[in-house]
Amino acid sequence: MLYRKGADGVEVALVQRPRYGDEWSLPKGKLDPGETFEAAAVREIEEETGCEAKIVGFVGAVDYYVKKRPKVVVFYRMKATKVPPFEPNEEVSKIAWLTPPKALERLDHDLEKGILQRFSSE
Repeated sequence: MLYRKGADGVEVALVQRPRYGDEWSLPKGKLDPGETFEAAAVREIEEETGCEAKIVGFVGAVDYYVKKRPKVVVFYRMKATKVPPFEPNEEVSKIAWLTPPKALERLDHDLEKGILQRFSSE
């Protein structure tokens, strides 16, 4: 859960990834061999959004199946420390910074909506 302070309060980052049909989702990725969840979270945020961030807490985890294989995604509360202008890349075509209520309306996956609600309630 990458967030920053915006004009209307806290804003969270949502991304569109063309490989997954341009749905709006939370930034996330896969562990590299030998990588911790924390290191992967920081790396993936930078790769997908261009932002630098620091982990300031744990939000939760979700699990689901992808091609009949289980996947676990761990979400951290990550404060953006550097937010350069976004440049589309191989993984992400767009980024949106939205207040949690607006992000909740735009997210496409119910599991991620639950994570956003946990983030917002803390």
